[in-house]
Amino acid sequence: MQLDILKTEIDQFIEHGGEIMTTIAEKWIQEGIEKGIEKGIEKGIEKGIEKGIEKGIEKGKIEDAKKMLQMGLNVEQIIEITGLSRDKIEALMENKK
Repeated sequence: MQLDILKTEIDQFIEHGGEIMTTIAEKWIQEGIEKGIEKGIEKGIEKGIEKGIEKGIEKGKIEDAKKMLQMGLNVEQIIEITGLSRDKIEALMENKK
């Protein structure tokens, strides 16, 4: 009789222990997901900042090239100074007309 009670208690403990382990595993999974999302957001913000900086630099070069064209500098000089492509500078010249 006592053996049956002991077996029942062990079975209940194993059953509840399994639930505890599942809960712990779920918690770890959730923490992993949250950390992954957090890192993803950080990377996204970094990429966004980098893209914004690149666009700002490009815009500044274009503005400088426009001024250089107004001052009469030739395309080769503007390419050398700004690093812009010939196509971009020629497009600026077309838009100026």
